[in-house]
Amino acid sequence: MSFARLTLATFVLCQATDGLLTYFAVSIFGHTIEANPILATWMTIAGAGPTLVVAKVAACACGLVLYAHGTHRALASLTALYLLIAVGPWLYLLTVT
Repeated sequence: MSFARLTLATFVLCQATDGLLTYFAVSIFGHTIEANPILATWMTIAGAGPTLVVAKVAACACGLVLYAHGTHRALASLTALYLLIAVGPWLYLLTVT
């Protein structure tokens, strides 16, 4: 598998993982645990599930645009950053609590 495809797959996996972890955290702690005020507002309006599905599909679509334009290093950087600032904190919060 090429670096580009592996990067895209990892990005999509990170998005799915973040969506699931966010859903679990919101189910346990309520929608106020979400740091993104736009997502928190939409969770209040439409529910956590639909909000997260739309947000993660949109994020994956943006990742696909980066992939299609050949900006694989940018996609890899975003994936690493996402692991640190989104997935990592959820894992910590859900395992400590």
